[in-house]
Amino acid sequence: MRTSIARHLTVLGLIAAFLAGCADKQPSGRWAIEPEVQSLFESGQVLPDHSYYYIGSSSMPDSIIAIDHRFTLRTRVWAEIDLTESKLNGWLHMFSTEHYSPACSFHGGVILTPDGQRAGYWYSRNMYNLIYMPEPGVLEVYQPHSGAGLVCGQDSDKRLF
Repeated sequence: MRTSIARHLTVLGLIAAFLAGCADKQPSGRWAIEPEVQSLFESGQVLPDHSYYYIGSSSMPDSIIAIDHRFTLRTRVWAEIDLTESKLNGWLHMFSTEHYSPACSFHGGVILTPDGQRAGYWYSRNMYNLIYMPEPGVLEVYQPHSGAGLVCGQDSDKRLF
C-alpha cells in the first residue's frame, strides 16, 4: 500500500514539475532602488506625464508608484489617485511624523521593463517587488515587500507567502 502511494506521489510530482516548466513565463522587469527618485518624491513634485497609484490608506499609504503614460497598469492591489502636490506633501508630512524602524524607512526607485525602459517610479518602505509585462505596454506591479516575504507597517510585518 505504501509503495503504491509513494509511486502515485512521485508521478504527481513529475507531472507538476513538467507543467511548471511548460508554463508560459511572463517577461519580468525590475523594481530598483535609485536615491534620486527618493529625492524627487520627497521634493513634493508630481510628474505630469504619469498616473499615480498607492497601496494602503488613502490618508497615509504604504507605497506610491508613478506609471509613465506610455504604459498601462493592470492591477488588483493598487488604487489610482489624481495626485496633487498638496496631497503628496500631506502624505510626506504624515510619513515624517511616524517612527519606523531603520529597516522600514522610505526609499525610492525606478520601475524598469524587461528591456530596461523606465516605466515609472516608486516610493515605499518595502524595497522588493515583482514586475511583469504580460504584453507590450502593459505592466503588472505586485505588492512590494521588505525582506523574507514581510511587509513593513502591516500588523507586525505580516508574511506575504
